[in-house]
Amino acid sequence: MAVRELALSKDLETSIRAGHPWIYARAIRWGRDAPAPGEVVSLARHGQPLAVAFADPESPIGARVLDLDLDAVVNDEWVARRVRSSVELRGADPSLADCDAVRLVHGENDFLPGLVVDRYADTAVIVFDGAGAQAMWEPRLAAVIGAIEDAGVAVQRAFRRPVRGGDTGGRWVRGGAPKVLWAAEGDARFAVDVERGQKTGLFLDQRDNRRALRALAAGGDVLNLYCYSGGFSVHAGLAGARRVTSVDIAAPAIADADRNWRANGLDGAAHEGVVADVHDFLAEATRADRRWDVVVCDPPSFAPSERARQRGLRAYRAVNALAMDRVARGGVLVSASCSSHVRDHDLEAVVAYASAHVGRRARVIARSGAATDHPVAAGFPEGRYLDCLWVRLD
Repeated sequence: MAVRELALSKDLETSIRAGHPWIYARAIRWGRDAPAPGEVVSLARHGQPLAVAFADPESPIGARVLDLDLDAVVNDEWVARRVRSSVELRGADPSLADCDAVRLVHGENDFLPGLVVDRYADTAVIVFDGAGAQAMWEPRLAAVIGAIEDAGVAVQRAFRRPVRGGDTGGRWVRGGAPKVLWAAEGDARFAVDVERGQKTGLFLDQRDNRRALRALAAGGDVLNLYCYSGGFSVHAGLAGARRVTSVDIAAPAIADADRNWRANGLDGAAHEGVVADVHDFLAEATRADRRWDVVVCDPPSFAPSERARQRGLRAYRAVNALAMDRVARGGVLVSASCSSHVRDHDLEAVVAYASAHVGRRARVIARSGAATDHPVAAGFPEGRYLDCLWVRLD
């Protein structure tokens, strides 16, 4: 397949060969006839081909590497091979055997840049990372869905989420919206809103951390901050927590958390759902001297860009100090950051600041990240974005 050549203005051969899939626009010589978004191109330096990629000339990431094989033909067969490999990897993962809420395709980390596919029971949810990714993958969706089915996962319905920088709305590309979509995470069940929910409906990346929480929650009081639909709350309840408090500023999130709690057969009297700003809630808890055995602090990204990093770190320090102060003696703070611009050592510094600020001795007893269906491609550190620290407080 003849493709046009896209010349690089910087020597990126080492990083490309090491597996980094992003070529920033500033490193490309565009010329007057730029390729169309999603167009398959050959990346070259001084006339020497380096990789096959797709172009995204209107994005800061001007191209994304598809294949280091210079003879690769990026057609439906190529797509199907990559997707089947990704889905089969999940099928071989014993930690996912009791789950039907799974990330099947994790973009660049599964060598399918700009494409995410999550499974909820018999429904696939598809995400394109920007207009270029939409132009690349939308014409190939039939091959994507067909390969998922070939790998043994039934797809009765498929919903394509709205595209950042692309079109304005999502759409069902197969079937239609179910009345209620339920998905299982071991013995936990969750209602999933794939059309309007955050991310694709659940925070699948926190699955392993939700399960790990169970060992700490049994018999204790648990506070789940930024709870969304109550994932940590439900797992704490199923583990035998004495009482769980779920806090979110969005009333629909608390309604979902309450519904999920009840759907799992848990005692409604043991769950307190609170619609409140987290800072305001913690300030009131301080005045009332309320404490919890386990506090989960999993805020939205405070540093969505490198420019916002310092402001984000200040926000993480502030909320972690407030949360840490509400942990009972001998209890645990579970502190998470989903900002790729805030790394694990940054989060450790945040915890150290918080412990000094509130006068508590803190020990990091565990470190964790995203669940196993969110792998990180070698040579692509940006693929790791979720960090979680488990901190024991004296």
